[in-house]
Amino acid sequence: MMMEENMFPIVMGFHLDVLLMLASGIFYLICAMSLWKKTKEDGNELVKAIFAFLIYQAISMFFMGLEMNTMNMDYGMAYGKIAALSIFIGSAYMLKFPFSGFSATTRKIIFMLSLIASLGIFAWFIQTPENEMGLTNFVIWYDLIVNGIFVGGAMILFGLRTPERVFKMKALGGGSGVVSCCVASNATMLLGSVLVSSFFQFLAPLIILGSLLFITKKNRVNIGE
Repeated sequence: MMMEENMFPIVMGFHLDVLLMLASGIFYLICAMSLWKKTKEDGNELVKAIFAFLIYQAISMFFMGLEMNTMNMDYGMAYGKIAALSIFIGSAYMLKFPFSGFSATTRKIIFMLSLIASLGIFAWFIQTPENEMGLTNFVIWYDLIVNGIFVGGAMILFGLRTPERVFKMKALGGGSGVVSCCVASNATMLLGSVLVSSFFQFLAPLIILGSLLFITKKNRVNIGE
């Protein structure tokens, strides 16, 4: 079974929307690598949530790009499942941040419940071909509401409230990146504007990477480097 023909222009051997997705995945991975050491040193849920976002988006962007690039329906659906699963799992880790004020036990319970629920939803969708046809649309709405509005909004709100400069920059940069990808990108995708959606996906890691580089530069200035 063949996929629908891609009508976007070809750039560097890929259709433009596919190229933007693959490039986004690379930038997400670069950002995740930049944050990896800090994630191991700093146990706060903000950094972990941003790291989880970068990792799941790197995976989902790569496989969504493959899904859009293939002309084979079977391969496309397999790539789409991997992308959806990465979003569900990443979301469970991101949801730890809005509940960071709760006890460790409560956070662990919330994490396990959200992970079990998301995996259950995924399992239900892939049971039959009829259910599977609705997976992509559900994931877009799930990513928009849960990761974008709820978690991304919580990051921005935290950034506006906290007086600590480093946390403020991380929260505002991370939250803006999450909102750009999960809200703006998904919303424009639902409206049918694939190219604009790809632009916001590409913009998100640039916002996060820019905020991380800004923080690093400020810290070096402060210690006289």
